[in-house]
Amino acid sequence: MSPSPDKKQDSETERDTSAAGDAADAGAAGDAGAAGDAGAAGRPAWWLRALSRLPLGALYALTAGVMWLLRHGLRFRVAVARDNLSRCFPERSAAEIEQLLGQYYRQLSQVAAEFIKTADLSADQLRAHLQLHNVDRIQAETRAGRSVLLLGAHQCNWEWTLQATVLSMGVQIEAGYKPLHSAYFDAELRKMRCRYGGHLISAKRLLREVLRRRGQLHGVAMHADQMPASSGRRQWLSFLGRDTAFYPGPGEIARMTGYAAFFIPMRRVRRGYYELDCVPICAAGERLDPQLFTARYAELVEQMIRASPADWTWIHKRWKFARPSDADQAHPASAGQANADRQAGGAVSP
Repeated sequence: MSPSPDKKQDSETERDTSAAGDAADAGAAGDAGAAGDAGAAGRPAWWLRALSRLPLGALYALTAGVMWLLRHGLRFRVAVARDNLSRCFPERSAAEIEQLLGQYYRQLSQVAAEFIKTADLSADQLRAHLQLHNVDRIQAETRAGRSVLLLGAHQCNWEWTLQATVLSMGVQIEAGYKPLHSAYFDAELRKMRCRYGGHLISAKRLLREVLRRRGQLHGVAMHADQMPASSGRRQWLSFLGRDTAFYPGPGEIARMTGYAAFFIPMRRVRRGYYELDCVPICAAGERLDPQLFTARYAELVEQMIRASPADWTWIHKRWKFARPSDADQAHPASAGQANADRQAGGAVSP
C-alpha cells in the first residue's frame, strides 16, 4: 500500500529538515554565536535608557558626530562601502559615488539614533513613525488561521521593519537572528528587538523551530539579503549586476511549511519616518522551488535598492566570496529570470 499524500509530505519534510538546517542561516546583522531561543527578559541597560530619553533631534546630532568620526577619522569600512557602490553602479561618476557615500553614512547615523530611541518610545509613539501599506494581505492569511513568512532587507531602518510587523500583524512574530559573540551586548540587542512583543530565534535553529511550531499561528520574520558566510549552502544569483550568494533558508521554509510569503520593503519619507509595504512572494500552499523563491526575493530587494541606493547597508562585505565555477549549474536562477516568470503568470502579483 502506498503512503497517503499527507504522510509522504511529512516524510519528505522530516528528511529535508536536517539537510536544510544550515540553510536557515538568515537573520539580522551580527556574528554567529550562542544558539537557542532568545527572550526579552528585563529592561535595556541603564546607559541605553538614559541616552534614549534625549530628544530625537539631540540623538541625531550625537550619532552624526560619532559617524563623522568613524568615517573621516577612523575610516570605518569606507573603502568597502565605496568599492561596493562603484561596482554596483558603474554608470555613475566618481563624484556621484562620493555623494552616495556621504548620504549613506549620514542616513546610517540616523538609524543609530532611532535604534537608541526605541528604548524610550511607546508602541503608539513608534507607530506614528511607520506607515504599513497593504497589511490586509497578511491579515487575510492570519484571519484564515494560516501562518506567514515575512522577509525584509537591510534598507532604511531595518530594526523598525521588525517592530512594524510586530505592532501590525496581530499574531506572534518570531524573527531569526544571529547571536552576537558578546553575551552582554547580545542580551541588550534581544531586549531592544523584543521590546514590543516579538520573539527571537537563533538563525541556526530557525528552520527546526518553525517546523516544530507549524501547528501554531505565527509569523516568521527574517532579513536574508546579507552574505551567508556561515551557511554551508548558498544560491548564486545575478544581483545588482554582480554574482551574489543568497541564503536558501527562506525558500526552504516556504516550501516545507506552505506558508504564504511576503516581502516588506521600506522607504524613507523623511528623517525618522518610513513607509512599508506587503508584497507577495508566493501564495499559501504554493510551495515554490526554493531557487525560484530566492530569485523572486532578490529581484524585489534589488528594485528597492535601486530606488534609493543610499539607504542600503553598503559597509557589509556582501561580495566577500567569489562564485565557484560549478555553482548552480543545474538551476541557473537569476533575478531577471524571476521577473520573466512573473511576466508569464508564474508569480503572485503584488
